[in-house]
Amino acid sequence: MKRLKAAAAQAAARAAAAKDKVRAAKAELKQARKLLKAEKKAAKQARRKVEAAAAAAAPVRPKPADQVQPSVRKRAPAKSARSAPRRTPKPRAAPKPRAAPKPRAGKAPAMRTAAQVAKTVIERLHRPPPLAPAPIIAADAVPPANADPPEA
Repeated sequence: MKRLKAAAAQAAARAAAAKDKVRAAKAELKQARKLLKAEKKAAKQARRKVEAAAAAAAPVRPKPADQVQPSVRKRAPAKSARSAPRRTPKPRAAPKPRAAPKPRAGKAPAMRTAAQVAKTVIERLHRPPPLAPAPIIAADAVPPANADPPEA
């Protein structure tokens, strides 16, 4: 019995030690994550500063204009105002009329609520039943009073 109690005590101590190790490892992992985030943020800020400094320090050079040799350059012949007839601009085509919008379909009737349905059912139940139509008696079915009795 003493051995069992001692073994149980040792197991409990080992379990407590293992729990402490797990807690310590979790805390260490949490701290490492915090440090990683801080380093990433610092690196991002430094990269932005470098890019901003590089953009400010780089002088903007104007592109050199294409230099054309004077011997290669050709001059257009001088035009006189009278030589070319004046053109009249073409009249623009009339804009196409817009297509008429299609009529929209009417809204579907809204569904009735349960309260509305119940109200109509109750009203229908409280109404008196409809009267039966009056029986139709055919004119041929009733013999006139002065008619001969049927022969048997």
